[in-house]
Amino acid sequence: MLTFLTKTAATTLACATIVLATGTSMAAAEGYPEKPITWIIPDGAGGGLDSIVRTIYPYVEKNLPNDATFVLKNQPGATQTIAVSAVFNAEPDGYTIGQASVAPLTIMPHLGRTTYSGYEDFELIANVFDAAHYIVLPADSPFANLEELLAHAKENPGQVRIGVDGVYNVQHLPLLNLELSADVDLNEITYKSSADTKKAVLGGEIEAGIMPSHTIIGEYEAGTLVPIVDVMEIKPDYFAEIPSLNDLGYTSSQLFVGVIAPKGTPDDIQAILSGAIDAALQDPELVAALEKRKIMINYNDSETYLARMQELDVVNKGILTDLGVLK
Repeated sequence: MLTFLTKTAATTLACATIVLATGTSMAAAEGYPEKPITWIIPDGAGGGLDSIVRTIYPYVEKNLPNDATFVLKNQPGATQTIAVSAVFNAEPDGYTIGQASVAPLTIMPHLGRTTYSGYEDFELIANVFDAAHYIVLPADSPFANLEELLAHAKENPGQVRIGVDGVYNVQHLPLLNLELSADVDLNEITYKSSADTKKAVLGGEIEAGIMPSHTIIGEYEAGTLVPIVDVMEIKPDYFAEIPSLNDLGYTSSQLFVGVIAPKGTPDDIQAILSGAIDAALQDPELVAALEKRKIMINYNDSETYLARMQELDVVNKGILTDLGVLK
């Protein structure tokens, strides 16, 4: 369960990076930044991820030197790969960063849907927050838990409709793996967003849906939606009693969102950016703002962020192989 900041040895690593940097790298960071930094957002204006970045960025600015400023650039679409590709193609000079979830870095490259090879083609600056996603039922559902839903699906193949907001993304992949492990046939219905999935569940169009925890808390408190299982590893404190797929003997996934930069961005500039993000996520005012929105802050320095990405990449590739999507 995660409710507070998770800390790593970020400060020590950042200082060591700066001290050991080469003369060329130190020259690159001298006076940095000298102009606005472009922050690419893989979401449309007003979207969930967009609003989180717009909440965070002033605090990152405040912790950067030289009166730094950001220019926010929205590039939604294609499971975030449009925005991530823009980061990939940018100059590695510290003046372009991007926000990214795990799907464009650990799923889409395996499907051959990117011009980059994977997470290894980027500098992973810092993870910012994690998210939980739940299989949710309407209040009048005949199913009380996942076991009952799966039992009905086994007896009635394809008749249990469950909404997801994309194909082969962080919602869809653990659902497909659940079907494989439980030997059931669910009928996945794809929507454009979790908001559309929520509307479909509440309207009785489908039997269940997968949605982020922070988007359903209001309906849960009102008694109109019932989360029955977390498909991710992380649990928010307000749903602590609800089991995860891991708890029930299946495989959970992970959803974490961080800041990336073009490969080759100088080490000392990376350290400056990572340190500013770390300091921002400790600001009591920002912490309160994000906790109010049920966002689970989880700062990871670049080393931890990379280790998590490496692990998840292996897991997701394995799931795609087991499903027969990859040979």
